[in-house]
Amino acid sequence: MTCIIVGGGIAGFQAAMTCRAVWPDRAVTLIDAEKETGYYRTLLPQFMVGALPEEKLFFKKGENDPLLTVRSGVRVRSLDRKSRSLTLDSGETLCYDRLILAHGGESYLPGILAGPPCRGIFPVRDLTTARKTQAWLADHRRVVVFGGSLVGVKTAAHLRQAGFEVSLVVRRGHILLRALSPESAEVVEAHLRRLGIEICVNAPLEEIRKINGAIDALKAGGRRLPCNTILVAAGTIPDTSFLEGTGLLTDGELVVSQALQTIDPRIFAAGDVAVISSRGEKARPNTWPQAVSQGKLAAENLYRSTPMPHGDLTRINAMELHGLAMVILGPPVSGAEVISHARPEASVRRELFLVDGRAVGGALIGDITAAGTLHALINAERPLTARDAELLRPRTENVIRFPEQTGRRHALILSPKRSSL
Repeated sequence: MTCIIVGGGIAGFQAAMTCRAVWPDRAVTLIDAEKETGYYRTLLPQFMVGALPEEKLFFKKGENDPLLTVRSGVRVRSLDRKSRSLTLDSGETLCYDRLILAHGGESYLPGILAGPPCRGIFPVRDLTTARKTQAWLADHRRVVVFGGSLVGVKTAAHLRQAGFEVSLVVRRGHILLRALSPESAEVVEAHLRRLGIEICVNAPLEEIRKINGAIDALKAGGRRLPCNTILVAAGTIPDTSFLEGTGLLTDGELVVSQALQTIDPRIFAAGDVAVISSRGEKARPNTWPQAVSQGKLAAENLYRSTPMPHGDLTRINAMELHGLAMVILGPPVSGAEVISHARPEASVRRELFLVDGRAVGGALIGDITAAGTLHALINAERPLTARDAELLRPRTENVIRFPEQTGRRHALILSPKRSSL
């Protein structure tokens, strides 16, 4: 019996490794549209600016496994649930016993950035494009990063540390709009400005100026920004093209149960392509740690008679922006009560969002102590006590920092049993 996994990103790669470990007698075929499989997308900004050699991007892989086949550089054209088969662009047909869809999506190029081809515009998404970006950046050092996501913010910070002239443009709201409150975003924006990054928020795209087919300036929010490079980090659009007509989509979305199972019990999904239905609501916790845990759970559930539900749908994430550490515990919630402590002079803000007395999200900026414990409180779904709230107070000493060690990068997954980072 063969399990096929579509997608070689972290969700698909984790699913393949887990499947081979948990179901050792099952053959696994991993299909990936990219030519390279199993690398850290989160490290692409360092690679593009020359701060990280390419070989450091890739996951550590074990010995050759005769029951694991990797098909890279090929795309799936269609899925036939009745015959349990996939048809590739080449016309080849592959049959499966179980299927995991973890193929993510395509880079989102909004508005004028999706217009006629223009040299100097690159999405921050895949290694093939990152190689082209790195070569271009060697002679083009005035950069606009479009998109206030985690990827966009990290990309801007790494570019600036490498000596580039950098502007960060956010179409609406503030940076990290889906992750931070305006108050926490202000702390991060102030830090980026101190690094020498120009921040343009609430700046919708208006015009691209080209010279000889290459980018020369971008007008956004009424400001004209001279540049010879635009790096787009505006998110992704889930790829559901080959799923049309399969019956797996609901209003164009691949909706799965909390066990990551589709309406077809033999088909599971993980990562950016999956929309998780939980308690009558849809969750899209699209973070690196979530992709890891979802890939693992999807593989573990493949042959279980009763698939296990995903126990943690929070969007926890952690990063270090050249001197500013932060942990995102969960996005702002409309109407939630906010409790916070701040030390603006030290670039510290620590906050929690409460609904009916329960912590449902928050962020730790500049001081990330007790992150694991606070995350566990969110998962516990119980009212916050006064003792719990004291954990939010900043520490006067022993503030935790975690500078990136790119040669030893591992995915961060916090469980409720873990007391601290």
